[in-house]
Amino acid sequence: MAKLARKRFESRDRRGERYAEIGRKFEGEVADLLQKMQDEKLIVGFVRHEPHSAEDGQGRDFTVTGLIAGVPVERSFGVTISLRSWRQSKIIYPDVPQHCFPIGTKPETIRARILELFAS
Repeated sequence: MAKLARKRFESRDRRGERYAEIGRKFEGEVADLLQKMQDEKLIVGFVRHEPHSAEDGQGRDFTVTGLIAGVPVERSFGVTISLRSWRQSKIIYPDVPQHCFPIGTKPETIRARILELFAS
């Protein structure tokens, strides 16, 4: 029985590693989208926080600067591709908006959620 359980946990570890790799790649795609938004003057600027940095440890993957009534305002948020990770991060970091973008989410949806941060 122990051998079967070990195999089960090994497969979870491999899946976790794959999702981590896909998630990091996705963060790069979000950074590219933010750069396009900056080029289109939808946002003033952005910072991508490196994995395992102090900001990343606070649930902040990106900090975006936008304009509200002509005044620059910074908003930080986290992104994930995993529903389980999203649920956990909302509990751990209640003050930081956390967005779940499953694999295949359209760029328009991501863009809209980022711009919603500056709606109020």
